Amino acid sequence: MMPPGNSRRNYAVLAVSIAVAAVFIYAGIDKLRDPLQFADSTAAFAILPAVFINLLVMGLPPFEIASGVLLLAPRTRRVGALAVAVISVMFFTALASALLRGLTLDCGCFGVGAPSRPRMWLELALDVMLFSGAMFVYLRAITRMPAPAP
Repeated sequence: MMPPGNSRRNYAVLAVSIAVAAVFIYAGIDKLRDPLQFADSTAAFAILPAVFINLLVMGLPPFEIASGVLLLAPRTRRVGALAVAVISVMFFTALASALLRGLTLDCGCFGVGAPSRPRMWLELALDVMLFSGAMFVYLRAITRMPAPAP
């Protein structure tokens, strides 16, 4: 029998994993629906050379979906959490850079929207929350190793 605190921790890790996974799976699927719009949003950041935009646009959505799916399985939860943490830092850096350079754009994170600085700040806060959630899962998830053979 598990101590009650450990059980609560496992439920918290599961709940956060499901929430973060849902966000990343949804975002990835949404980007796959309209890759041209996502490419335009990515180009608006003016960070990547044009030659790399298509690579990012075609690679990021499957990576987001895979990261979300990895968060759902206990054995791969920590890997998914680490992937989400890394990609959240990348998103935060890109948005912060755009804000600091005075750009007003639609990040393309969750579909098409009107370019808006308040929305950019909201998405920056969301990146911090996703990173925090991913780090919580990464640090708290239990990895169960098979018992050694007698």
